[in-house]
Amino acid sequence: MVFTRCAAADYDSFAKLGCDGWSWQDVLPYFLKMENNISPKFANSPLHKVGGPLTVSNHESCCTQAAKDFVQAGVELGYKEVDVMSGQIIGFGDFPCSVDRFGRRSSTARCYIHPAQTRRNLTVLCDSHVTKIDIKDKRVIGVRYLRNGKENYANVNKEAVVCGGAVNSPQILMLSGIGPKAHLGELGIACIADLPVGKNLQDHSAIQIKAKVRPGTDVLTLDKIAFQHNVIEATAFVQTGLETDIPWPDMQLHFTPVFEPFGVGVTSIHELNSPEMLPYLGYDITDEERMKIEGITIFPTLLHPRSVGEIRLRSSAPLDDPIIDYQYYSDPHDAKVMVEGIRLVKRVFETNSMAKYEARILDLKLPGSKHDAWSQENLEEFVRHFAWTLYHPIGTCKMGAANDQTAVLDPQLRVRGVKGLRVVDASIMPHLVSGNTNCPSIMIGERGADLIKRDHKNAKL
Repeated sequence: MVFTRCAAADYDSFAKLGCDGWSWQDVLPYFLKMENNISPKFANSPLHKVGGPLTVSNHESCCTQAAKDFVQAGVELGYKEVDVMSGQIIGFGDFPCSVDRFGRRSSTARCYIHPAQTRRNLTVLCDSHVTKIDIKDKRVIGVRYLRNGKENYANVNKEAVVCGGAVNSPQILMLSGIGPKAHLGELGIACIADLPVGKNLQDHSAIQIKAKVRPGTDVLTLDKIAFQHNVIEATAFVQTGLETDIPWPDMQLHFTPVFEPFGVGVTSIHELNSPEMLPYLGYDITDEERMKIEGITIFPTLLHPRSVGEIRLRSSAPLDDPIIDYQYYSDPHDAKVMVEGIRLVKRVFETNSMAKYEARILDLKLPGSKHDAWSQENLEEFVRHFAWTLYHPIGTCKMGAANDQTAVLDPQLRVRGVKGLRVVDASIMPHLVSGNTNCPSIMIGERGADLIKRDHKNAKL
């Protein structure tokens, strides 16, 4: 639900890579088109709008003092307080989210699909699974799918639009003969278009830094959370200094005024839940005790990883899960950036603005480690052990210029070498954006719709 457009430099980079029409100035109208911003602080801002389908708020009515103190801690450290929707995002600020005035998630289903359900030209089929796109003479003619265990077929008269996300979209294309020829050949799939589908997989990874605080301060406990926002109340975007001349932040901090659960249950068989790891997760106590702990959790997040993975088919069977190979931290630079993020969290807790919380960060020294807890060696080891996904996969159907051999799509999101086929989702991004991918993905949908309408009007389908 967190809502940020990310950095203007992200989209200007898309344009410099040959994706005409995707610069910040090109995409800003689509960000404005979708938005119904109900936060009073942005009522007169030219960078915000009311009246769009998707409600955005800064949850002022329920934001804790701890989140405000976090932002002031950033100012104390020399950063600006920023509007994280402005495009110029380096600094600290409160974090908008797509929640309406009634505390309901303002989802794309609620805001786009539900109002259109009665249209005669829309049919929504649930419990359906696309198995293959039929292509004849390099043109899409139909889509095969399973519904309730039965095979179905949809004829395509103009074009098909794939919106399966960075995992399922490349899977559908490869099952249909669009992808790396050698890989498809290994699975007995005839190659129709030899394209780098599934390559360029990138994702944001994060690590939880938990701190217990002095009882009685303005934080939340797990048993008293009001779920009218997503608990991430503030954020920071910074440059760690490990790279020079970068136009965007390389580190993000997510601030939550609560002692967050790690994301894996105590009863899980996950190796992180082995007894010696429980103190790092805050699970070395009973569930009842943990629900009442007053604490703060800050998530350092790696924004622009150098490590790149890929999606491959496990088999030619469409119901088999694909192989998702992220290659997290295969480039040593990424762990170093994350360590700088952890060190920034420590500095935040040491500011005058946060002093009243008397934050005590959980031990970061791993069992058996011979290194000091705050040494580079120990923190890199800690990152490699505890980093986890933020579920922001992108890039596996990359768009690019005509001479870009790593691109699957042209800047109009059309699949190269196949007529009547587009991909419109986060998989089209050439590289990761500087922040959460929810809002940018909706923008891609808005722009993709305009591209389709324009080509339909010009009879280019």
